[in-house]
Amino acid sequence: MSTEEEEENRLYQCLRKYQKIVKQFDELVEMMDVRARPPKRRRNTRGSSGSIDPPSANQPDNGEAFVQTITRFLHELKSNPTTDPDSSTSTRDRE
Repeated sequence: MSTEEEEENRLYQCLRKYQKIVKQFDELVEMMDVRARPPKRRRNTRGSSGSIDPPSANQPDNGEAFVQTITRFLHELKSNPTTDPDSSTSTRDRE
């Protein structure tokens, strides 16, 4: 492969990784936006005591979901290593 083809392939791989990271970042931001929204208030049919119902036990733990998502993303990045064998060396080292 010529140097130009190698460079083009490297740029393509970088673009794919960038797109993957952007997608993952968007998912994380969306998850955090959902977490930051104030809870919707329910009308209390028993009266207007002003008390707020405690969160239900089956409500998902957003912190745990966040950790699982980040862990999954890191595993995906780790399992898809760079295909360019010289990516860790500079051009000066190859000469």
